[in-house]
Amino acid sequence: MRKSILFVNPDYHCSFVYRDELRKLGWKANVYVPESYPKKLLYSKGDITPMPQGPAQHEAKKFAGALAKTRVSTRKIAWLTQLFAAHKYLVFYGGLESLPLLIRNEIQDAPPVSRSIEIAKKLGNKIIQVPSGCLEEETKEHFSQLDGGNVCGNCGWSAEVCNDENNIARFNLVGRYADLVIGQGCFESSRLKLTHFKYKSLDLNLWNPNLEIPAKHRLPKTKNLRVLHSFVGKGRDSSGKNIKGTPRIADAIDRLKAEGYPVEYMFLDDIQSKDMRYYQAQADIAVDQLIYGWWGSTGIEAMGLGKPVVCYLRPAWKDFFLKQFPEYSSLPIVEANAENIYEVLKRLALDHDFRKQKGRESWEFAFRHFDVTKNAPGFIDQLTSL
Repeated sequence: MRKSILFVNPDYHCSFVYRDELRKLGWKANVYVPESYPKKLLYSKGDITPMPQGPAQHEAKKFAGALAKTRVSTRKIAWLTQLFAAHKYLVFYGGLESLPLLIRNEIQDAPPVSRSIEIAKKLGNKIIQVPSGCLEEETKEHFSQLDGGNVCGNCGWSAEVCNDENNIARFNLVGRYADLVIGQGCFESSRLKLTHFKYKSLDLNLWNPNLEIPAKHRLPKTKNLRVLHSFVGKGRDSSGKNIKGTPRIADAIDRLKAEGYPVEYMFLDDIQSKDMRYYQAQADIAVDQLIYGWWGSTGIEAMGLGKPVVCYLRPAWKDFFLKQFPEYSSLPIVEANAENIYEVLKRLALDHDFRKQKGRESWEFAFRHFDVTKNAPGFIDQLTSL
């Protein structure tokens, strides 16, 4: 059990990449996919651990009393108990409520908690959380101060989902159960103790500038520069709000086209995640986001493919990152915001050498910062120190 890990609720590509690399290093590593997880987002459809279906067949006698009020079958209880017993480390992407068996818990000011977390702690599991976004890292009160409310004002999360009563209760839950909370290196939470290291990772055999594109994923040839931007997740896009600044990106591309520049908008919103890299690889420029202040999975994957990446980097977060990782004096990102995106894209369209230079810098940074073969040993050190 010592060298065994279960990724709960996949962190886009990252969980699958770590699973495969840790197995090469002699670990037992698996990815648990909750029943509600969108299958379209799976980077690997095979070799995953789903919740079993069907009638109850076994009893989890050891925990039967504690689980009397749960809403799931004893078959699932038994399965979860066995799953935890087989893995020492549980890595949650997002909230700790990703596992089933939800009941009201007894923690003051806390939301419903999965009793399965309590089972895991009794079995000696170590709980690691990777926050999936701002509402799992910091209060809304704090984020609403950024840019005069521009971040929260453009976020599609509803007030029912993101409010500080819920957020603080979530932080209390993590504070009680989590043994490690992984930070991305861009800012320090006032509510959680984050541990910053090179966690986000890619398999650079799969994401690289020489990626071969299968025939069924090849796009028609064009003389235009393809400007890639994607926005997925209706739960984060409501009432016309858009945290990535997508409308401003589209407007800038339309303006450039109208002025005769050879560009076209490459918007991806209906591609399975496991195939996304084939389309990203056919882009000339990738635009991540213009409002939040840091890169996401699109930026990471585009850097691995050697594409120039356009993104807004919040100055304070950029300074914090460079202090966390002093081996860097600069970042490869082509910095832009909602006000100057037209000028930034125009320069990239006109300046071939600049575009190629930023693509090379992206790949070099990915090789140094996102290579899973380099990052996995550091991740193991963090785990075994718990």
